[in-house]
Amino acid sequence: MSPSKIVITGTIASGKSTLVGLINELGFRVISADDVNRKLLEPGSINYEAIKNSHLYDEAFIGDELDKKKLAQIIFKDKDKLLQLNRLTHRNILDDIDRQANALDDKVVFIEIPLYFQMEEKYEADEVWLVVADYDTQLTRLMDRDGIDLSYAKQKIETQENLIDMKEGADIVFDNSTSVRDLMRDLKNVLESKDLI
Repeated sequence: MSPSKIVITGTIASGKSTLVGLINELGFRVISADDVNRKLLEPGSINYEAIKNSHLYDEAFIGDELDKKKLAQIIFKDKDKLLQLNRLTHRNILDDIDRQANALDDKVVFIEIPLYFQMEEKYEADEVWLVVADYDTQLTRLMDRDGIDLSYAKQKIETQENLIDMKEGADIVFDNSTSVRDLMRDLKNVLESKDLI
């Protein structure tokens, strides 16, 4: 029997990685969409080939090597190319996540998908857990994490998805505006209520 699949997602600088770290600490398995994506972008892998064969991103290739920073610049400047890239790669990422999850005999597996609500193709999860933080906490974390100034941090936060829609689409919402200890307490309460610990 395949495990229950719980997606972890969150707003920018909310502390998704902190929650994932705590879940790992408690002995649960986590599949990271970013790690899967990195693997699928290796030469010869399915997303690498899809991008190369599309010829839409030729300037991101130096010979056979895909320059991921260059690719990021291309899609940042061109929304259509971002959409095209998502259509070329997202289904493959989600299929690979599913293959990995279904191969496990755990009771539950957690899947970290940072842009879950922004994806056209949705992952079929049993639950979605959303991590949020208050605006000032997000600003401070973003400036510290990315080494950026206040106005750029505000800009980045303003471009994110509508928080109300995200909250409505989530099964559980963790407010990570305070301490790691508080987050761990909330996590344990949720896991206990679901008979997972």
